[in-house]
Amino acid sequence: ELGNPLERASYKFVNGEGSTMARKFEQSIYIFIFLAVAVGVWQTMEGQEDAFSEIEFIAVLVFTLEYVMRFVGVGADPEFAGGGNALTSRLRFMVSFYSVIDLLAIVPFYLALALPNSLVNDYDEYLR
Repeated sequence: ELGNPLERASYKFVNGEGSTMARKFEQSIYIFIFLAVAVGVWQTMEGQEDAFSEIEFIAVLVFTLEYVMRFVGVGADPEFAGGGNALTSRLRFMVSFYSVIDLLAIVPFYLALALPNSLVNDYDEYLR
């Protein structure tokens, strides 16, 4: 069995295994993906750039939680944990396709918060 108990619990939870709450969390991720895309499309219309920003904010928080839990659970993920230590497993995870996509969805949001009058803030929704 891969990983320590925390890694296994985190891995199972974000993959919808082991409990009703885990399945609901995994389903909520799909719902938030759909909502984030829909809000992103809606916000491209002139005059709607800030519409549904609350949904966008909640989605980014949920995606951040999911990413952190996946990062913690890497030690129990057979795709990344095999044959390496914790650092190399996490580095392999961070450069994987879906991890990069996840980071591209959340990092611009936090950069825009940290740099409020910057180019990143002006274009964070396009970056995401």
